[in-house]
Amino acid sequence: MSSLGDFKITVSREGRSEGRAFSISLRLLASASIVILSCLTALMFSGIHYYQMWMQSEDYVRLEQEVDRLRKYDEGVRLSAKQLNDQIAALQVMAQKLKIVAGFDEDALGGVGGPASKVNPIVSLSQRDLTKHFRSLDRKRISLQSELSQLQDYYTTREILMSSTPSLMPVKGYPSDRFGRRNDPFTGLQDFHPGIDISAPKGTKVLASADGLVVFAGRRLGYGKLVTIEHKFGISTRYGHLDRYTVKAGQRIRKGDILGYVGATGRATGSHLHYEVRLQNQALNPLRFFQDSL
Repeated sequence: MSSLGDFKITVSREGRSEGRAFSISLRLLASASIVILSCLTALMFSGIHYYQMWMQSEDYVRLEQEVDRLRKYDEGVRLSAKQLNDQIAALQVMAQKLKIVAGFDEDALGGVGGPASKVNPIVSLSQRDLTKHFRSLDRKRISLQSELSQLQDYYTTREILMSSTPSLMPVKGYPSDRFGRRNDPFTGLQDFHPGIDISAPKGTKVLASADGLVVFAGRRLGYGKLVTIEHKFGISTRYGHLDRYTVKAGQRIRKGDILGYVGATGRATGSHLHYEVRLQNQALNPLRFFQDSL
């Protein structure tokens, strides 16, 4: 018989009336419950602590990755700043040379050079100083960009002017008659010769003395077979007495292109090129435009 406060548990097999009886003390049951509860509580706190440690570990990894990313970004920014600084320095030298060549600067630019320093001063700059340095570079870039734009406009205009100026000898030969007042070879009377005559064998190439647009290619009284080219700035050139021409009206011509070949068509005593330069249809002396005098 169990004592007061004990539990009695009977265990028997199926089909048998007899069985074994076990008595469990309430004190023992309470102690076991406390132990089990303590274990569960400890396990729960261990799980919470482990979870917190795991989260801190994840945060640490993320922080490490972020620090590494920022370090690489900072190194990249400093390297970009150095490269930009070097490019601006090179562009400044180029702009100075262009100004001297263009005649904008009276001071001659002497030789420049020297060994490059292996130490990058930008590396030692703080983040604040690096920001200031970038702002300074940006101001230099804007100023240099404006300066180079002006030089580009100047050289573009100059290039157009040079290419449109009839400065190339149109044919290889020798001068046989000058520009201006002369005795007419047919009548012997004084008249005005609006161009120059350059003697050359029949079939010698006749070249365009400047870029332009062919506005006439055909026969004209006195000129024989004639090619007329319109250039920029109101300048035009005429090539007369051709044996034949190889261009047509409306065709764009570059300096040095073949227009035709020397002949003696029209009012001519022999094989030569009659060459004129006109400004607003006013005849000018072509010798003033040649780079090399005849």
